[in-house]
Amino acid sequence: MSYDNRKWVIVNNSAVTDEMISAAIQTSRSTLRHTVTGTDKVILKWDGDTSVFDGMTTYTHSQILTELAKSTWTSDD
Repeated sequence: MSYDNRKWVIVNNSAVTDEMISAAIQTSRSTLRHTVTGTDKVILKWDGDTSVFDGMTTYTHSQILTELAKSTWTSDD
């Protein structure tokens, strides 16, 4: 699968809006990837262009994989 057009953002869980969910591939808040603590930050992903995430730091596939390898996202258990 090619991720050339896919983008990701990491945002505070409390900042997620219904508009963000509608623009993302995820279908609801319950399908978001959360930090290990489950309450801090989440990842949203989408394909193509959308203005919903303008001004936010976006990640490419390789960049988000690097982020996900960190202890914030991956438990040693």
